[in-house]
Amino acid sequence: MPYDFIKYDQPEEYIGIVTLNRPKRLNALHKLVLDELTDVVAAIEADDQIRVWLLTGAPREDGRPCFSAGADLKAATEGLSPSGSVGYELANDIDDMLKPSIAVVDGVCSTGGVELALACDFRLVGEATQISDWHLKNLGTGLGGWGASTRWSRLVGTTKTKEIVLTGKVIDADDAYRIGFATAKHSSSDLLGEAMAMARTIAGMRPEGVRLTLSHLDRNQDMTRDQSLRWAQLAMKWFGMSGDFEERAKRAIEERKGN
Repeated sequence: MPYDFIKYDQPEEYIGIVTLNRPKRLNALHKLVLDELTDVVAAIEADDQIRVWLLTGAPREDGRPCFSAGADLKAATEGLSPSGSVGYELANDIDDMLKPSIAVVDGVCSTGGVELALACDFRLVGEATQISDWHLKNLGTGLGGWGASTRWSRLVGTTKTKEIVLTGKVIDADDAYRIGFATAKHSSSDLLGEAMAMARTIAGMRPEGVRLTLSHLDRNQDMTRDQSLRWAQLAMKWFGMSGDFEERAKRAIEERKGN
């Protein structure tokens, strides 16, 4: 489908970039944006030529960086509020993907924008980052409509999540990195380049191995140690990677020689 509110590019082999593209409205999210995001996420999942993808936002009209101000409350009054559970399903689709996702966050990242970033595997932040969760402040509930309270607490802990949601504090790049929201922080000018470098490294890994690893790591925190160990054994079989170690080592050495 053609996209009016997002952009999708493949700047290099195996890497895709999705850009929220409503600069006049701080890349705010309404029904049409979420419909386009749902479509592009499904397309990325189905495309064997994409091994890792980035989610970012277009800068403001004056050039300042921006990820997303969250749900477009004005659009909601104009009949463009998301239908049903589309945002919830989109966040879960991103979270459940077995292709790594990197949220490239700079400037404003609030509420629904935070929910999308939390659903990604990694978050890299720029120096202008201003992260906030105003679900409680604006909507009267601090849970979020797309799983925010669950993902926040799993990522940064329950106490820190209470502080973020109950006070509505704005988190800068240093705090985002310190509390574990961000994998890394960079200058605004270097942010996309650093995210691309990370994406290249991941894209160079065996895709079946990446899928196997994500399938295990995304679930093992819900299991006991023994359950997690067993899950790892079963996942190796399901992904067809439970063969003899010596054979896999030999194949790896031969590939290195070929490269």
